[in-house]
Amino acid sequence: MLELELKILLLTLVYFTGWFLFEKVFSAAWERFVPAPAGTSPTPRPRVPALASVTPLDQTWRYIRGLKSPDWRIRRISCIQLGEKRGTAVVQALIEALADPKEEVSIAAGEALAKIGDPQAINALSDHLKTLDQRVEHSYERYRAA
Repeated sequence: MLELELKILLLTLVYFTGWFLFEKVFSAAWERFVPAPAGTSPTPRPRVPALASVTPLDQTWRYIRGLKSPDWRIRRISCIQLGEKRGTAVVQALIEALADPKEEVSIAAGEALAKIGDPQAINALSDHLKTLDQRVEHSYERYRAA
């Protein structure tokens, strides 16, 4: 059984190698012997960039829109991803996310702003911490009175 699989593998390799060589030779001959249409100059084939040189699309605006999602998990992931980005739009969106009713989202927004380190973000974080301290103190007093 192993011999049969090896024969199939070898024949497949020979087939594709032959096809590759045939295509290279045939396309080179075609370009050489078939004249270009009248009135046009032969244009070189465009080079395809290497895969490593193709940059991925910037997803910043997608993550900013994700902060408005009804699902808190998407808002949290958007905050985490925006922590890797820079710019005034990112900082403004994360500052608005500090007031999110879901605690996990506001914590993620705070961590992202701390990671960015923008002066505007630092001011917003300090204001947000003051608000949180007041809220905790108020909750503690209500708990203690109960």
